[in-house]
Amino acid sequence: MHAAVLVHEGWAFRHRTLTDGRRQVIDFVMPGDICDPTVFVMPRADFSMQALTTLSYSLVRPEDVLDLVTRSPRIGAALWWAEAYEEAINRAHVVAIGRLNAYERVAYLLWELWTRLRLVDLADGDGFVMPASQEIVADAAGLSYVHVSRTLGRLEREGLIRRLKKTWRIIDAARIRQISQLADNLHITPLSRKIQQRLKQ
Repeated sequence: MHAAVLVHEGWAFRHRTLTDGRRQVIDFVMPGDICDPTVFVMPRADFSMQALTTLSYSLVRPEDVLDLVTRSPRIGAALWWAEAYEEAINRAHVVAIGRLNAYERVAYLLWELWTRLRLVDLADGDGFVMPASQEIVADAAGLSYVHVSRTLGRLEREGLIRRLKKTWRIIDAARIRQISQLADNLHITPLSRKIQQRLKQ
């Protein structure tokens, strides 16, 4: 079926895997994300999507989106706005992987995830539940598992983060923001609950 996926609850991630098994995590998919509206104009998706947790989602057909946008231009504008923000995140990922060092990349990834979760009320103050393994974090940051493990350890020793099993906390948000360098350009808006409800109908 030719459709996008609108996530209501849970985490997933999009990735591309090369023929030799090397994998690049493109991004994490969270509640409110629509993944991927470009399937409406492309013959097939150029990525794979994998669940990290139990997912609640809807499949959104092209005709549903066209009908919704026709009846509600404001929702059409919101969908366009959400796509623009996704592009901004993707550009930040390119810069992070291409120019930031390991310390900066991991700091940026933590900042991005925490920011996105706060916007959908899934962060508990300075903390959030992190379902992704360090291997998946490594594939998202373009680093080795060992490098990510050492970098997270350094961030903990410096008192910037704290991890207790799957609960991660940002202890010094100002410093994490400064290290990441890209945080000030991170403007993310999830699809509104109204749009989610309309697409689920």
